[in-house]
Amino acid sequence: MLTTFNSMLEMMREAPDEQSAIDHFTAIRWKNGAFCPHCNSDRIYCFSDQRTHKCGHCRKRFSIRVGTIFEDSKLPLRTWLLAIWLITSHKKGIASTQLAKDLGITQKSAWFVLHRLRYAAQTRSFNRPLSGEVEADETFIGGEQMNKHSWQRTGGKQSGK
Repeated sequence: MLTTFNSMLEMMREAPDEQSAIDHFTAIRWKNGAFCPHCNSDRIYCFSDQRTHKCGHCRKRFSIRVGTIFEDSKLPLRTWLLAIWLITSHKKGIASTQLAKDLGITQKSAWFVLHRLRYAAQTRSFNRPLSGEVEADETFIGGEQMNKHSWQRTGGKQSGK
């Protein structure tokens, strides 16, 4: 399954139902093999519903949601996947009321989703240095000369006249 989507239509094709969204997040979270979120054991047994698991060491049941921002949420993972795509594709952010309309959920649930995703963006895994090819769109650093104080101007070309 893809880890990135270029359009909402592509995301909907790749995750047509809840099980495909679960499989997508499972592939991301357990790319190095499944583990228990309670004791980190790798002795995992999968139930026939393909959604719940049981640890062979601590004997606790869990799903892919346990230990993530999706825990304690009744929203389907497919809705979370769509919310992540919508939030990251809006250049200037998105209001909880707009997200609620786009996802077909209540504004309170959309607010909850936004806060969980903002919290996830503050974690250590999101703050590691970028590597490989990094692209930044519409970035202007420095400001125009005419907007600076006279003591800050370098005497360069005036672009506002």
